[in-house]
Amino acid sequence: MKYDHWGNLVSRRNGVYEQHYAYDAENRLVSARGTGPEGRFEARYHYDALGRRTRKTVTTMYGTTDTRFLWQGYRLLQEQQESGLCSTYVYDPNEAWSPLARVDHLRDQRSGEIYWFNTDLNGAPLEVTDERGAVRWSGQYGSFGEVRHQSEGFSRVVNRTAMAHQPLRYAGQYADGETGLHYNLFRYYDPQVGRFIVQDPIGLNGGWNLYQYAPNSLIWIDPLGLKGFFTPSIFNAPSGSTHTVYQQSIDWDLPVNTRGGVKTNLDLALEGKSPFVVKNGAYSQINIHHSKQNGLGSLFELSSNTHQTYYGTNALHPYLPNAHPINPVNRDLFNLDREAYWRGRAQAELNSRAKTKCG
Repeated sequence: MKYDHWGNLVSRRNGVYEQHYAYDAENRLVSARGTGPEGRFEARYHYDALGRRTRKTVTTMYGTTDTRFLWQGYRLLQEQQESGLCSTYVYDPNEAWSPLARVDHLRDQRSGEIYWFNTDLNGAPLEVTDERGAVRWSGQYGSFGEVRHQSEGFSRVVNRTAMAHQPLRYAGQYADGETGLHYNLFRYYDPQVGRFIVQDPIGLNGGWNLYQYAPNSLIWIDPLGLKGFFTPSIFNAPSGSTHTVYQQSIDWDLPVNTRGGVKTNLDLALEGKSPFVVKNGAYSQINIHHSKQNGLGSLFELSSNTHQTYYGTNALHPYLPNAHPINPVNRDLFNLDREAYWRGRAQAELNSRAKTKCG
């Protein structure tokens, strides 16, 4: 592997594959060439002002294909092929990054084929079934998210064609067949080694390992290519709303200096207060962030450092300086919900410790 002065991977060799990459001034991959799973190729990638990939053009020995992408915020909404075939994605309303269904249709038609996703805890599709329940795609994953085997399932039995194109992988990832890399919104991920090919956009503020995906890809997700989270849990708020919460790893015994003396994170959470994480030697309090400013949507445990760094971006607050147009956050109710959330999180830790002692 070879890197440039900015820490971007510019060439790699893996067995019979050799690839070379080029980047723009914002360290976004704009071209790739070499040999990959689909043979020799040349590819170019285009992005919009928000950093979302809007188009890719791939040339192989079989010709040139052009794919365009439409987005719903930072989730892939639709991909469009030159042939006029469109694939529109629908997501689980309770888990923001877990695909629920895909509708394949021609650009000038309203009806099409519907496929349903069965996903793992980390949002990775395990099987795709059609409207009759027949398995049209299934995948076996390696340790870091590479699909090593794809199966036609029972499609031959029911005399149906297997789904040839199923690019969704870990939460927020789109597999590029030409390179074998996964497009992960703000970065590209190498599923063979379990790391990104460019450094964290916020540098060491994101941690010491600038290329890390997550501590454990089986129970963590990083849908934006920026910050890893635990797989979701459900929080039934006292105000009556129900939220999917993407959690961080917390050192519950971390000592914190307070006006009342030294307390641990566990002590703070039991009082309904936010605990802390340590980022590069400095304490950073954890915020409970509403995804897309949606008061009824998913919640994320974000360090105040990360929240401040991305505060003015569309990734966190797409409607600033305004509130969410449909479900604005009620701060008075949320303050009570937040206290209940941390108390519940602390109680879950106490219960876990009690089980460990009993075992």
